Amino acid sequence: MPKDLCCCEPLEEEIEKQIEEKSECGCGTFQVPDLSKIENPNKPKTEINNSLLEILEEKSKELGIVSVGYVKIPSNVLDKNNSLKYSNAIVFTFPIGMDIVNEVPCEKTQKLNDLLYAHFGNITYELSDFLRKEGIGTQAIHPMDGSIGFSKLGEEAKLGYIGKNGLLITPELGPRLKISAILSSAENLPYLEKNSHEWIKNYCKRCSKCIKNCPQDALIEKENKLAKASLIDEKCIGCSQGCTYCIESCPFFENGYDWVKKKQTKLETKLKEKGKL
Repeated sequence: MPKDLCCCEPLEEEIEKQIEEKSECGCGTFQVPDLSKIENPNKPKTEINNSLLEILEEKSKELGIVSVGYVKIPSNVLDKNNSLKYSNAIVFTFPIGMDIVNEVPCEKTQKLNDLLYAHFGNITYELSDFLRKEGIGTQAIHPMDGSIGFSKLGEEAKLGYIGKNGLLITPELGPRLKISAILSSAENLPYLEKNSHEWIKNYCKRCSKCIKNCPQDALIEKENKLAKASLIDEKCIGCSQGCTYCIESCPFFENGYDWVKKKQTKLETKLKEKGKL
């Protein structure tokens, strides 16, 4: 049986609104002090070459990062949030360990969760310092930092799509992940135009397992069973007790991305044949 992690809210107008949200779940509610070891260059480069990007991605994977994506943050978001220095974001996903998933929500699980955040944060700073050494201006955004909406950032970086539980769902990890980012002075990052994971929202509209399995009733079904549930922050114990029930109950965790996609494709094919789609 599954157990409830932090349930997150999920760029023109809607994108701006989501990315600038301060608290997606109970975790990212404050700004983490900058722990960078390398100072930003006096004259940051505004371009990054492909070979350096390849090295960055390789280094990321060596440090345990599962996926890397890129997104341009809208100027309106930057205008409203003075803490964000650059608009060019490099987004990282990192797995939540099974040692956390397999534990019931409790103080021990929360300590494991805190250690994961700290470890992933250190990796983010290390990658940021690497870019600074290469002349790229950066701002590392710790995975516990509340200055930006990580799930929406990951979605706009085309790494996955936000599910009904408000968590980013990716092919590699489903919803079992944490997210961090590095904002950079490099203007020529390889942004993708199309998100190939948009089909996830159609599956989530018909699935409410995360809502049914939340022991705190922190997720509320919206009218018409929309793709994303409403989160009651005060009830969620994901970041106070390390709860992961909304992750464990998710079919993307239980059965994997490919299995769910195959099931959804089969369903949509039948609905089209009947003229209901």
